[in-house]
Amino acid sequence: MKCTGAIDRLFSATLTNRRSPRDFHRYPTKQMLQRRFTRLAVATVVGVLILVPCLYVFFTIQSLRTFPDAYASDWTSIFVIEHLRTSGAWPDGWSDLHDEYDRLANASHYAWTFDELQSRVWFDFDADMQEVREAEPPKTVFRLTSGRRVSFNGDPNLLIREYLRTGDDPHRIDPPIRSGG
Repeated sequence: MKCTGAIDRLFSATLTNRRSPRDFHRYPTKQMLQRRFTRLAVATVVGVLILVPCLYVFFTIQSLRTFPDAYASDWTSIFVIEHLRTSGAWPDGWSDLHDEYDRLANASHYAWTFDELQSRVWFDFDADMQEVREAEPPKTVFRLTSGRRVSFNGDPNLLIREYLRTGDDPHRIDPPIRSGG
């Protein structure tokens, strides 16, 4: 009797230990499975060894691009809060913040000139201090010109609003950072 069905072929191949060429890939041997597994493991390891450094470089470049904006965010909020603390009034323009910049931003520690800081940050000098204090959620009086929303200290709009509400400035720099001994 001739075997014609798939089940018959399977049984006939096992009974006779002869496999047709069609069944060779359908029913792999133990050695074939080990080779496939080894190849898959090697390909996975090589892929990971290539992917991890590429991801590291990508995320390092992204971080390096965001650091300047994060510092601009933090320093501007510090300058605004310090101006509010010392004068008790909302700043009328960048010139009002220049004294805080000169006093707090030591040239050897700070990354930008005052003009560079102004180019990185938009600030609403026309905002009403009472509106900023009472706004819920915080009123947007500060934004980075790059469009990013990054900061090491937290949302500058929230920090300014909380200072106006409580008088608490957790990031106050007093005395100013000085270089040298």
